[in-house]
Amino acid sequence: MIKINKFSKLHVLAVLVLVFLGTSGISAADQDARFKPIAEEMIAAGGISWSPKVNYYQLVLTIARPDGSVFSKTFDSGSTPYVGLTGIFGESADDGSYTYELSLVPNLERRWRESNEDTLIARTRDRRVLPRKGLTQSGTFTVKGGMIVTDGIAEPETPGSGMVMSTGTSENGISRPMDYVINDDLIVDGSACIGFDCVNGESFGFDTLRLKENNLRIKFMDTSSSASFPTNDWQITANDSANGGANKFSIDDIDGGRTPFTIEATAPSHSLYVDDGGRVGFGTSTPVVDVHVKSGNTPTLRLEQDGSSGFSPQTWDVAGNETNFFVRDATNGSQLPFRIRPGADSNSLFIDSDNDVGIGTASPDASLEVERTGVAAKLLVNRSDGVTTRISSTDSFAFIGTETDHPVRLIANNGWKMQINGDGTLDMSDGGGYNGTWNPASSRELKENIEELTTDEAMEALEELNPMKYNYSAYKDETRVGFIAEDVPELVALKGRKSLGTVDIMAVLTKVVQEQQKTISELKTKVEKLEKK
Repeated sequence: MIKINKFSKLHVLAVLVLVFLGTSGISAADQDARFKPIAEEMIAAGGISWSPKVNYYQLVLTIARPDGSVFSKTFDSGSTPYVGLTGIFGESADDGSYTYELSLVPNLERRWRESNEDTLIARTRDRRVLPRKGLTQSGTFTVKGGMIVTDGIAEPETPGSGMVMSTGTSENGISRPMDYVINDDLIVDGSACIGFDCVNGESFGFDTLRLKENNLRIKFMDTSSSASFPTNDWQITANDSANGGANKFSIDDIDGGRTPFTIEATAPSHSLYVDDGGRVGFGTSTPVVDVHVKSGNTPTLRLEQDGSSGFSPQTWDVAGNETNFFVRDATNGSQLPFRIRPGADSNSLFIDSDNDVGIGTASPDASLEVERTGVAAKLLVNRSDGVTTRISSTDSFAFIGTETDHPVRLIANNGWKMQINGDGTLDMSDGGGYNGTWNPASSRELKENIEELTTDEAMEALEELNPMKYNYSAYKDETRVGFIAEDVPELVALKGRKSLGTVDIMAVLTKVVQEQQKTISELKTKVEKLEKK
């Protein structure tokens, strides 16, 4: 710990006071009032500050350097008059005696000027009231070893007593102030201020440690020399130092040249909050799950692949609001390929551990099982653009190709009732074998505008039917007979003319056969009459 001989300190102080009072003939208080009418000077090793004793409009400081150059600075009302070593030294850092002059610029209100002399004199009796005329205060200080020397700086009595004052150094031709090296523990019973703008009489409030200047940094320099120990240097940075830079608080990886953590000024409260249970809140101080994101409008998580690793850029958003929970493809027109409306039932979509998918069930027994309670379970496959919809039992969707011969079965009442074979044939079953029937819907209840097909319409359609031989493009070796949908008469044509209705053609043939049978019957009757004659 640093120690100063109490007797020596008191002795020197007493001698100085006696000499000062003896030569002046006035008290210390009178000396202070006479020679420091404007402000109380506070000289430190790194600069000088002044504590004003009167109100003022401006304070003009002028410092005369040993080389004859002059430094000047103006302080407005309300500011803290202070000048550091940079301003004092200028382009040089000469040791020697410096003289300063502090001039007060008054700002008398108009009503003061218009008042009578007696009133003005009465008001100026208050030390805190602007005087009628400008005042000037002067003083001197000494620079030694690139540092202001003051009586308040204690030096150790003997080397090795705890504190060492290093010699001044020179860098690029500019002298630097001496350093204080404390070879012992340092205990401060109170608050501490570090920085060029700290002043004597600093008001700390509840601050225990304060950094005060225009460039604030705390650097952690790890001097480990062994290869097995970590050595990375870190830095806490408050605000950019460049003009127009960001107002921010950040943690910098000095060795890596990176800034992994940044908080910008005016960020909302609880932008990042970690509670005592390890839960992380974004926008909330009361997270209820491991990661809790809170926002007034559509809280969103963005997943952005920026292309820096050589892969194509792609951005996805996962978000939710009062209308839906959704996944947004931000790269491709902000499409929403996945959406869930609020109020959807549990297990609306369920994927089991064996990869079975359940819709409306948490225990699917098939690759895809659809269950609904209270309403019919429907599977609708629709193409609104008119392109053919396919249900396939293979991994190929080519219309012309080598699809494997796997049938597609439709199951009802725990047994298959219809099977579409790979060769295009259709098998029907009643559950016991291939003896089922195909029963297209034909109830009168399902039809309207019912009219009888005339014989002329049937005969005309039959005459226009043109049976053809052909093979399907996918089955080149198999010759078939039938009709071409585009060429059949309008009466039996289906919408789009890409397929045919077998029942329609059977109805035409039935009508024609009925008419022919009627004609045959009439001819038979005539023949029988002729034979009786």
